[in-house]
Amino acid sequence: MKHTGFVAAHVGMLLWALLIAASFSAAAQVSQAIDPILLTALRLLFCALVFLPLLLIKGDTAMTARGLFGHAMLGLLLAVYFGSLFEALRYTSAVNTGTMFTLVPLLTLLFEAILMPDSNLKQRVLPMLIAAGGAVLLVLKGAGPGELPSPYAVSVYGVGCLAMALYSPLSQRLKASSLKGRGPEGMTFWNMLFGALFLLALCGFSGGWRSASLLTVSDFWWLIYLAVFATLATFWLLHRAIGVIAPSSVISYIYLSTLLLTLFHWFWLRQSPLPLEIIGALLVGVGMWALLMSSRRGVPAAVQG
Repeated sequence: MKHTGFVAAHVGMLLWALLIAASFSAAAQVSQAIDPILLTALRLLFCALVFLPLLLIKGDTAMTARGLFGHAMLGLLLAVYFGSLFEALRYTSAVNTGTMFTLVPLLTLLFEAILMPDSNLKQRVLPMLIAAGGAVLLVLKGAGPGELPSPYAVSVYGVGCLAMALYSPLSQRLKASSLKGRGPEGMTFWNMLFGALFLLALCGFSGGWRSASLLTVSDFWWLIYLAVFATLATFWLLHRAIGVIAPSSVISYIYLSTLLLTLFHWFWLRQSPLPLEIIGALLVGVGMWALLMSSRRGVPAAVQG
């Protein structure tokens, strides 16, 4: 791994965190009457179609049966995550799902230890715990008594979190075998295509496809914005970083996204910071800085390998 590639990967993930933070306000502009699983399927499908001309130009459309199966597995993980998220939100609040999502980087570290054993794994545990603790404080600011999630919501979204945690390590493992040589564009295209097909199939069974008639012109343009900036760009940056820095370090940037969203509320919306928010912001900052330093210590070893 070149040092320039290492720096570019982290800079790209900074942009990733910013795009993720900005996507929440954009998603709120889309009509709530439209089935969310259908919206997500359309976002993934649109992103895949945008990348298709680029793959055709590069001649990167060749696919083996093993490669197709690998992309199908990764696409299924995406579908399981988004499907479980929207099902859980029917029974619990976004605060609770956001709190549960803070476990994903730690679960990613666990899957990374199983699929990609590395001597630097232990160095990332403490920084990730610090950042996760800070993110929980930031997310829980709006929680009140009686907002505990139902056991069903926890079980359903727990499966989704496991799927998302497995996505990055499995992606990196497959890129060393059946998906060897596949670039970020190819990974993004095929994974999103399969994810969209699985979600569209789910909409067919649930009847969610009927809400497509409620799409307005405004919804359509916001959907394009979300597809390009909140989905296509973020997944391309994600796959660009995977393989340069550890999968658990990559997904940990979600903590930074939570921090950026909080800073937006402080400085742009003029909301007064709460004491717990300040503590949470400091913990996220310290944890992410320590995680970055542990990643830098891993660069020489990666170069030698």
